[in-house]
Formats: sequence, C-alpha cells, structure tokens
Amino acid sequence: MDSKRQTRSLQHIRHFTAANPGYLTLQGTNQYLLGREEITVIDVALPGAENIDGILEQVERMGGKRIEKILLTHIHRDHCGGALALKKRSGAKLGISNLRAGYLGGEDFTYASGDRIPYDGGELTVVHTPGHESSHCCFYQPRQEILFTGDHILGQGTTVIPPPDGDMESYIKSLEKLLELRIRLLLPGHGPAIHDPYGKIREYIEHRLMREQEVLKSLRSGVHTIPSIAARIYTELAAPLVPFSQLSVEAHLVKLAKERRVVKEGERYFLTEKA
Repeated sequence: MDSKRQTRSLQHIRHFTAANPGYLTLQGTNQYLLGREEITVIDVALPGAENIDGILEQVERMGGKRIEKILLTHIHRDHCGGALALKKRSGAKLGISNLRAGYLGGEDFTYASGDRIPYDGGELTVVHTPGHESSHCCFYQPRQEILFTGDHILGQGTTVIPPPDGDMESYIKSLEKLLELRIRLLLPGHGPAIHDPYGKIREYIEHRLMREQEVLKSLRSGVHTIPSIAARIYTELAAPLVPFSQLSVEAHLVKLAKERRVVKEGERYFLTEKA
C-alpha cells in the first residue's frame, strides 16, 4: 500500500498513551480512538483525571464531537481500569466480551467473536483470541486491513501467558488464526505499530515453539521445577520480570501436561514416554 493511501486510511484513527509505563506495559497502554465525529475508544487504562482528560482532548483534536462507545480488548486493569470513569465523563456506551458480562458492573452491551461493531467511519469485526486472557478479543478493520491486538501481540517483546486463566495452547492457536486474515498493520496495546504483520505473527509462533523445546531440553537435563527451568532459559532478565518468566514456563508445562508429554509430581515435572 502506498504511503498516501496509508495516511488516508489512518486519518480517523488516533491514540493516547496512558501514563503507566513499566516492564510489562512498555511506554504505557495505547488507547485507540476511531471515527469522525462519533468516536469509539478501544481500551481505557487509568481512571485518573490526567488520563481521562487526555483522551477527551484527543477527541477534540481529531474533530470528534463526543465519545459514542468504549470497547475493551480484555479485563486486565491496564486495559479496562479507566473504562467506567470515561463512561461517566463522556456518556459513552461501554462494551465488553460476552464471556465477561457484568465483570465491571456498568457495561451497556456485550460482543462475541464474529460480531460486527459499526463506528463513525467504518466497522470492526470481533476476533476472539484467548491465550493471554480467556476472553481476550482483537478488533479487525477489514476495509483498512488493520488489527487492534490488545495484549495478544505487542509492539516490542512478547506477552505473558499467566495460568490458570492464560493458556499457551489457546494462545498459539489464536496466533495461527490471525494468519487467515488480510492484515497490513497491527496496532498493539503496548509499543509501536507493526508494519510486517505476518512476519510478527510467525515470529511469535516460532518463539513460543522454541521456548517449548527449551523447556523439554531442561527436563531432559534433569531440571524439574518451574523456578529452575525459568532460570536456565531466561538468563538475562531484570529482577522484576523473573516471576513473569516463571508464569510463561508454567504455561508451557500446562500445555505439555495436557498433551501427556510431561507429568507433574508435587512441584516437579517429568517427561513421559510420549515426549
């Protein structure tokens, strides 16, 4: 797609990054604003006045008259923590996955995979992408071939798959499902836009399969606990990220146990003959 067409296709899409930087949130949560006059917001990270004012000011800068609706990719606080506050300030209708109906207590509608949600200037298709969180949804704009990925795919690094709600098997299948869509741009919940969508999706799949092999190799080498496997695989992590590396190892082990390739005995994991 040439640069002029790309610029035109994004002229009704803006974002305001929340002031919640960190090891997992990178520069902060990207809160996306879509539309001409009636604006749809995807994800609201923080309830404080600074964040809500920033979103409303961005609406004004892009020529919007009001916020019509709020959509949430998933229920982790850095994506939904400010949703009720923005709803109260703006009068917008708040939507959530039907799998989490009533979770926030102030939702106005729900959506499921395959649902089409119109906005002022286009239409979004809901793509259920469980893995990082069981109700996680991406939002696909088929005309512009844009996918809003939430935490399913990040602009930098990889996302955490935290058991028990996070599921590695579902995550890999959700990534594979995205390869069936026509996508030219990924707009993630954290980090910069991704202009090589299929390259990034395949990179994510290959990375997870590589980590799985590293877990199996660790078990073959006589390393049998989650902390020790994580320490063997993730050798240069900042201290605050160590617990999250252990969650990822656990997610891989849960997947392997479902496949009967490993068995858990107490806090230790062992290979089976199937491995």
